[in-house]
Amino acid sequence: MRKVLLVSAVALAMTGCAAQQDHSAPQVRDLSASRERAPASQYTVESGDTLYGIAWRHEMDYRDLARLNQISPPYRIEPGQRLRLDENGAARPSEAPREQRSAEVATATGLGGAVEAGDTDWLLPDDGAIERSRRLTAEPLESGEASPSQAAVESAGQVVGAQAPAEREPEPERQPVPEPAPEPEVAEAPEPERETEPEPEPVAAEPDAGTEVAGAPEQQPERDGRSYTPVEEVDWRWPADGALIGRFGEGGSITAGIDIDGQKGQPVRAAGPGIVVYAGSGVRGYGNLILLKHNDQYLSAYAHNDSLRVRENDVVEAGEVIATMGDSDAESVRLHFEVRKDGQPQDPLNYLPER
Repeated sequence: MRKVLLVSAVALAMTGCAAQQDHSAPQVRDLSASRERAPASQYTVESGDTLYGIAWRHEMDYRDLARLNQISPPYRIEPGQRLRLDENGAARPSEAPREQRSAEVATATGLGGAVEAGDTDWLLPDDGAIERSRRLTAEPLESGEASPSQAAVESAGQVVGAQAPAEREPEPERQPVPEPAPEPEVAEAPEPERETEPEPEPVAAEPDAGTEVAGAPEQQPERDGRSYTPVEEVDWRWPADGALIGRFGEGGSITAGIDIDGQKGQPVRAAGPGIVVYAGSGVRGYGNLILLKHNDQYLSAYAHNDSLRVRENDVVEAGEVIATMGDSDAESVRLHFEVRKDGQPQDPLNYLPER
């Protein structure tokens, strides 16, 4: 009986300890997945960002992003500026408040020392001096004395009369001396004109045969003077040659487009005519990226490039080389190509011709 009671007591003690241990264990909850899924409501601009790049990263239309933040063309933004990404985002803060100027008004001080604040008696007119001036002007001078103005006039007249020069006799007129007659000019015989031989026109130097590098992009035409005209319909063409190794929505970190296999340095061409609205490496996960605007609806992206052949605001034609293929921010050499309509990703295979 005693053994049974002892075993029961030990069992109860172990149960209490286990319950106490379970009760004291901290509750851990992993929120990383939910945080990743939750879309950001605002974004802080970093150096090198553009409005197009920020809108592209968050799958927005650049015009909607500009409207939310009251930004007008040319869509200038500054590092540190916070942008709203949706209607529920915090209001866009205004520019950094300037230092408030002191409301105190500077008070002038008289010569000879400072004046206490509020002591402005020295600024008032001297009534005594004004009264004395009026009295001196109004009182007549004593009889027999000339007024100061009369005395000054008489003295000046005496000085002028004393210094007046005597009248001079007129000088006899001088007879003009006749000028010698000019000698007749002898006309010189004109020199015979020399015939100038035409200079030979410069001949453009042709590149030496065999100096072109294999896989190097073709020589680019001059883009200066081109003007951007949005096309109504984009005549889409493939941006690069190579096998399709990634389709829209399939695996990988970037699933909004397609991936084309190729070799490093292979030409990357514009899929349609347009203007370059972004060229850089500031969009995370895309490496060296080019965003090309075709019209108010369609933009195309060319990511993971090795080198860029265009700059922002360059106007390009369809099929023109804009970059070379590379592996920037990618596990292998490839071109990641996207098509966006009003900021929303589209399957590029629905636009590109079959091959």
